[in-house]
Amino acid sequence: MFLPEVPKFGSPYSMSRRGVVAAACLIGLVLAGCARGPAGPTSATPRRTLPAASATAPGPADGPVSLGGAAAYAVIARGDVTVRSTPVAAAPALLRIPAKLRWGTPTPFLVHQARRVDGKLWYWVLLPQRPNQSSGWVPADQVRVSPRDRRADVDLSARRLTLYQGSDAVGTFPVAIGQSATPTPTGRFFVTVRLRPPQISTIYGAWALGLSAYSEVLDQFGTGDGQIALHGTNDSSELGRAITHGCVRLDNASISKLAAQLPPGSPVDIHA
Repeated sequence: MFLPEVPKFGSPYSMSRRGVVAAACLIGLVLAGCARGPAGPTSATPRRTLPAASATAPGPADGPVSLGGAAAYAVIARGDVTVRSTPVAAAPALLRIPAKLRWGTPTPFLVHQARRVDGKLWYWVLLPQRPNQSSGWVPADQVRVSPRDRRADVDLSARRLTLYQGSDAVGTFPVAIGQSATPTPTGRFFVTVRLRPPQISTIYGAWALGLSAYSEVLDQFGTGDGQIALHGTNDSSELGRAITHGCVRLDNASISKLAAQLPPGSPVDIHA
């Protein structure tokens, strides 16, 4: 430290060398005492603990949604269903489909894809109406989802229907198909309704499984509006031939097996 300058001897503020040394010692003691602070132990100030920030779990991410491991999924109408062009509530409505078909059963759809948009779940579905293979988006809160493990594959060239469970073939059945003038339409379709006499005419055999497929040349035939069906026949000689208005005919024993295993919403693929 620097001491104050000592005045020359004889001035009014002069002091002896001993006094200067004593004053310097006194100043040093006072400053040392200030640096040390009060003697004795001191209690530490407790550190304040801040409350933990509350974490909010993030909502489900937008994008494609897996529905599970089933071979396919159907959705069944809970009430009237609004079909939109895109999975957005503000998107234009393509149409409104009644909760029930004209037969009084709930309207089914076959799911192409499930997607979450802005936190809301939507299904891109095949529609049970003309034109063939038409599709649209429906909100999940208007339908209930249901797995489908079995599907039918109709090979028009072989005139054969194969029933699959997952990827395994579990049954093969000969069929009759549409004539050249009234061909059976091709594409991916699904069962819309299961009917049996007396709900439907006996000309359709033991069962008729209505499809989402429609004739592309006829607006009406039989008791319907040109809707294609898998149905039975009492005449097994028809099988293997191209003689129908577009429907796929099986013998009554075969269509009864299919009716028990293909509920509404089950996929049916028809190809040449």
